[in-house]
Amino acid sequence: MEINFFDSVDGQVIQLSNPKTRESAEILQDVGGALKSLHLLIQGKVENIIAIPQASQFSIHENDLYPSALLCPWVNRVRNGNYSFLGKNYQLPINEKALGNAIHGFLARKKFELGKQESTAEYARVVLFYKYLGGYEGYPFPFQFEWEFTLFQDGKLDVSMKCLNTGESDMPFACGWHPYFQIPGTDLADYHIFFQGKSRFLSDSQMIPMKEEILEMKNGLSFRTQQIDHVFRLNPSDVHVTELVDTKLKRALFVQQSSKLFPFLVVFAPGNEQCIAIEPMTANTDAMNTLDGLIHLKSKDFFQGNVQIWVGNPLELTR
Repeated sequence: MEINFFDSVDGQVIQLSNPKTRESAEILQDVGGALKSLHLLIQGKVENIIAIPQASQFSIHENDLYPSALLCPWVNRVRNGNYSFLGKNYQLPINEKALGNAIHGFLARKKFELGKQESTAEYARVVLFYKYLGGYEGYPFPFQFEWEFTLFQDGKLDVSMKCLNTGESDMPFACGWHPYFQIPGTDLADYHIFFQGKSRFLSDSQMIPMKEEILEMKNGLSFRTQQIDHVFRLNPSDVHVTELVDTKLKRALFVQQSSKLFPFLVVFAPGNEQCIAIEPMTANTDAMNTLDGLIHLKSKDFFQGNVQIWVGNPLELTR
């Protein structure tokens, strides 16, 4: 396994690769550690399963669909950018002007520092970190965030997230990840998704959840028959697997998380694109106000969780 570095229009790219299989993961160090591509072997062919929607219209720095973005220290939206914590009110900048919200935290486009690198016959691994000193308006809580990306010889990618509260006071915290997935050669209508959701949220005009409804998810969701853009609450499990199936060519990709650490999942298919966002979240939208999943992180304490991705054959016979 190998680790390579090269420059691109988006800054430095870190490539984890398996030269034997030509599988690889490319990470944008200068754009929040975003995963630019993930080439994996599926049905005998190496395919890139990470999509960058609107790539022809916007640079990844300016893309309002936030492809592969780290969402931290809050996820999705904070209504009107306003929240209270431990009896004090805070006002965040409104960076979703059309809806009047603060959206997706502030690390998505930050330049990360390069930490430990390691490559063996079994894996290639790199750590990226960002030291936040407390200067963002409306969030005066310092912390250090670390990404750890590991590409294994068997074609599985492990993405670990760790946040350490480096301040002297408690801090409100949530994190999530915003990758878009594709299986090349597949139309949106041919996708079917399976996960262990127990409810979904309906949103108001600011895209803030206003109602939770119970769901029966045994048969999954079809993108041919449904328009999907929701936050889902998952059944709690140490190992939760989301399966995105290409029903036409019988291929699948898998996203695994602990639904105890990441109890929410956003599933979203942007218009005029052939890709699907599958977003593990520690908290619900507007958790800074509703407290639904918000982590109260003590001084010098940390949160750590990971997401794994791989491809293979659909699990039709085991469902």
